[in-house]
Amino acid sequence: MSDLDGENKLRNEELRSSTFHSPFDASSLGDDDVSIDSDNAFAYLDFSGVDFGESDEEDKTADAGVFPRDTAKTSTATDINKQRNLTQNKLIQRYNELPSGQEEHPQQSHDPKLFEEQTRRVQNLAKWFELGVRPLRYEKDDDLFQSENDDLALLLLRSIEAQDDLNANLPPHPNGKYESQLKISPSTIEDAGNGLFAMISIPKGDVICYYTGYRHDYQSQKRLRDRSYVLKLQNGWPKHDRRNDGFVDALPCKSVLARYINDPRCEERCNVKFDHIQEPGVWHCPVIALRDIEVGEELFISYGPRYWAESRMIGG
Repeated sequence: MSDLDGENKLRNEELRSSTFHSPFDASSLGDDDVSIDSDNAFAYLDFSGVDFGESDEEDKTADAGVFPRDTAKTSTATDINKQRNLTQNKLIQRYNELPSGQEEHPQQSHDPKLFEEQTRRVQNLAKWFELGVRPLRYEKDDDLFQSENDDLALLLLRSIEAQDDLNANLPPHPNGKYESQLKISPSTIEDAGNGLFAMISIPKGDVICYYTGYRHDYQSQKRLRDRSYVLKLQNGWPKHDRRNDGFVDALPCKSVLARYINDPRCEERCNVKFDHIQEPGVWHCPVIALRDIEVGEELFISYGPRYWAESRMIGG
């Protein structure tokens, strides 16, 4: 069994054994159970001391299923368990079908309004997925559950589908002025696969290309089977400006040339670097020349120590 098969099997067992129940009803909470973070405008609800009461076997089954409690009382336990299994099996299938990089997504939208709308939808769903965290102000969204019996399995499934819709309609990524002069060829590093080479000389400090890909937040990038092409975006703006917070995954986007730049595992050999994003709301990272680059030279970049630490953990 491969490492990937083992990882998928473990994830599937965790999903099957999990009970998805979201006790969002705050009616029994006291003042001491609620704290406010004024910077992020969220209310954090502490459920550690809350008694959710006793329930019979049918109600316990309902809490783990996809039916609201009042519907569950009129349904048999068999029906509820059947529906729960269908939901969890669909969720498992969605996990295993996340982009694997075999082919590029066929759809791309040029409509910025559609992209912004889908971005807001994903962000709203992410708020509600965090157990015990809800917005201070009501935000109308048909994708959000309103009941204290929200089912986390179904909510997670809807979040994944919304993320897929967003990435199916990404705006075209920008091209650096040198991208037409870059070539993909076998790397000079043994067993590294392809690398990226400069076909013209490039002066120090110039933007060569951009690293971008499918957009993800912290939770959705953790669900990816392969995170070897995931880059956390950084910006040079104040910390309170979070419009660039997030991750991009270039694995399914083979037209993103920056994904072919290898790490030589030697800082002295690096001739390019990832730069901070210089404007808000931009989801691509510039690749900058660290020095003058000669014709035919392979581009090398540092992935950072965290990348190699995670690679060792995954590989055993």
